[in-house]
Amino acid sequence: MLARSAGAAARGWLLALALTAAMPAAASSFSLSPIRVEMGAGRSRGVLTLHNDSDAPVTVQVLSVAWSQPGGADQYAPTHDLITTPPVFVVPANSEQIVRVALRRDADATRELAYRLFFEEVPTETSQSFNGLHVALRIGVPVFIAPAAKPAPALSWQLRRTAGGLQIEASNHGTAHLQVTDFAVQFGSQSPVHVSGARYVLPDSAVSWSLAAPTGFDPTAPVHIHGFSDQGEISADVTASP
Repeated sequence: MLARSAGAAARGWLLALALTAAMPAAASSFSLSPIRVEMGAGRSRGVLTLHNDSDAPVTVQVLSVAWSQPGGADQYAPTHDLITTPPVFVVPANSEQIVRVALRRDADATRELAYRLFFEEVPTETSQSFNGLHVALRIGVPVFIAPAAKPAPALSWQLRRTAGGLQIEASNHGTAHLQVTDFAVQFGSQSPVHVSGARYVLPDSAVSWSLAAPTGFDPTAPVHIHGFSDQGEISADVTASP
């Protein structure tokens, strides 16, 4: 009796899961341009355009956060350094909204400052006749504030062995960010290993990527990376760490 009850419960749970998966999902569709805001000395304001591509109005709120990368992980904290106008708005169907952002403080003298603007859909009540899930959209836009002195990134690369394989780390010793979009790692004379995952590397920060050791990996062989960034090609030797 107990076994039959457990089996029936399992079948009921699977049926509920299947029905949930089959529910229609209502999701707004909006996009932003530009995808990044850059300001600095003499440029304390920026403008973005939000396009509502759906057939229904959408309510959006804008959140401003300071952006840092302690330990290689993106971290966000509330900030009053940026002001956005309007902070909350409704965009009619197939229409657009202009959003202005301004810097409330002075730019740093030597180092680029990093922030993000998160555009979040504010869920609204759905029709009682709608039987499904509502998916709220959230888009983050980087905001960079250039210092008075001309900023520039300066990356160094390190390779470490881990329990799960290898880890390659990019450390930024410069005064501006670099967005690594794509790169490959060359181990000696072996075929390059492609590494996926675009990442920003902020000043005085380091980020890492994990990859499997290639067959026949020689820890004494020279390592070189070649790839691309938002500022052009990247080509560098990699230092192997014990």
